[in-house]
Amino acid sequence: MASYTSLYRKYRPDTFDKMLGQKHIIKTLSNAVLAGKISHAYLFTGTRGTGKTSTAKIFAKAINCLSPHSDGSPCGVCEVCKALSSPNNMDILEMDAASNNSVDDIRDLIEKVKYVPVACKYKVYIIDEVHMLTMQAFNALLKTLEEPPEHTVFILATTEVHKLPQTILSRCMRFDFRLLSTIELANYLAGIFDKEGREYQKEAVRAIAEAGDGSVRDMLSVADMCLSYTQEKLTYDDVLEVLGASSPKLVVELCSAIIDHDAKKALEITDKIVSLGKSVALLARDISKMMRAMLYILNCSNANSFLSLPKDIYDSLVAVANNTDNGSLVRIIEIFVNIENELRTSSSPIITLEMSVVKACDLTIDLDGDAVIRRLKDVESKIRTMAKHFGDADDSLKLDLGEVWGFLLNSIKGSGSQQAYTCAAGITGEDLNFDNGVLYIKVESEKNLPVIKQYLKQFENIIRKRYFEITAVEISFFDKEKALNNDVKKVQDLFDEEMVNVTNSKNVNS
Repeated sequence: MASYTSLYRKYRPDTFDKMLGQKHIIKTLSNAVLAGKISHAYLFTGTRGTGKTSTAKIFAKAINCLSPHSDGSPCGVCEVCKALSSPNNMDILEMDAASNNSVDDIRDLIEKVKYVPVACKYKVYIIDEVHMLTMQAFNALLKTLEEPPEHTVFILATTEVHKLPQTILSRCMRFDFRLLSTIELANYLAGIFDKEGREYQKEAVRAIAEAGDGSVRDMLSVADMCLSYTQEKLTYDDVLEVLGASSPKLVVELCSAIIDHDAKKALEITDKIVSLGKSVALLARDISKMMRAMLYILNCSNANSFLSLPKDIYDSLVAVANNTDNGSLVRIIEIFVNIENELRTSSSPIITLEMSVVKACDLTIDLDGDAVIRRLKDVESKIRTMAKHFGDADDSLKLDLGEVWGFLLNSIKGSGSQQAYTCAAGITGEDLNFDNGVLYIKVESEKNLPVIKQYLKQFENIIRKRYFEITAVEISFFDKEKALNNDVKKVQDLFDEEMVNVTNSKNVNS
């Protein structure tokens, strides 16, 4: 039985016109081949699976081809192209810097550079994962890279260009390979499935393309697994099973519970999905993707042309999206995107996920700085509306002043300063008032004044800059115990009888 060739190897491009994307790079290299303007060193950088090594091999053949095509691609039929297609050719040498990264390996390469090509005009050295070279190896390569023999061309490839010394970067012509769009990947994969004679759902191809995250090789690796999973028509559910992704219907239900602020239902669905053996990290990612889909639905009239979701899933998301807004969706997405790093190191990933689910259900307990600011803005809007309709001294405005202070309290609590929180918590809506341009604040103790002033400025600025012109701030001190005794005296006077053993304790002894 013949051995199976993986899709990414079977469909590796061998001419420029077969390269997917990277038009800016292909055009530059093609023109260089046709004009005969070949540099001594090239640097190909970009994410894995974007075509760096494939482009290097095509270019290495093209600059040696005896009769290149009109786009600069190697003809594949001349003697040189045939010689270079042989794995035993001595004129295109590939070196894996991940396993050959020492200074001795580079010295050996420098010795080989002296020899002229066997059958070609140029001898091409392709150094893959070049960022793995040691600093000593880089230093040994410098002089040769800057002034190699006329018959030598270096092509360096890396996924981590920031690790290369500036001395190397300055000696190379750099090309940055970009991630491919989901549409490009999906169209390319559909063409491959057609050539392979495999039936598929459009949504299944789209799901595989999204799983590729812009990488052709990653996408084709997933496609290989999907084709092995079933010999029948490839469906959207088949792809989800291969990827280990959660059922989209359950994820939509979970998102709906989050949008409806139903923490109980959200936790129940989370437990149900996790109990099916689904990855906690993948579930967090699936939630983010569904929330992202709702952003498209809220803002784009033709959202499903971008999303390519099954109709029943899309219709369900439309219904859920109508119950929320952009601000809430953005913050929920941030919550689940930000826990990915936490999940890698967490000793209890499920607890981390559940905390995020509850936080997403009730954004008022979210102490993130941006979230607090958003809530403050909501309250500020209420204050503006109340001021327009009821005037500065309205009781409703007084309550909203207390609500603004309450949000600042949450921010203080999140800062971790227990002393500051205790002092600031002594102020309630009853202690705040605004009248004729003067903001009145009652403080229980003069000892608390420095802490109160620290946060008072934030509170004052919200009112002054956005709504009312504050001409003065008056802070008064009062003794709560004395005030309570005065209230008791009023009760005694009212009933004209002696009050005995007045207390606020729940256990009163007769």
